Amino acid sequence: SVSKICKIPIVLVGNKNDLHMERVISCEEGKSLAESWNAAFMESSAKENQTAVEVFKRMILEAEKLEGGVQPGKTSCSLM
Repeated sequence: SVSKICKIPIVLVGNKNDLHMERVISCEEGKSLAESWNAAFMESSAKENQTAVEVFKRMILEAEKLEGGVQPGKTSCSLM
């Protein structure tokens, strides 16, 4: 497994989420594969401009968690 060899964050993204009738891989299969890779999973649709920005945000979050910079479920905010 890649995650056992290299300590890199992996985000598996199922694309073309808008083509429900032409789906080859189910959402459950994607989630299961991501879990076996110890990866995050998301679905997106560029056609519908759905989650494109969120995919990149998730990649950054996963990288920060790997580096110990972010605790899952915890956020901090400073107002000045």
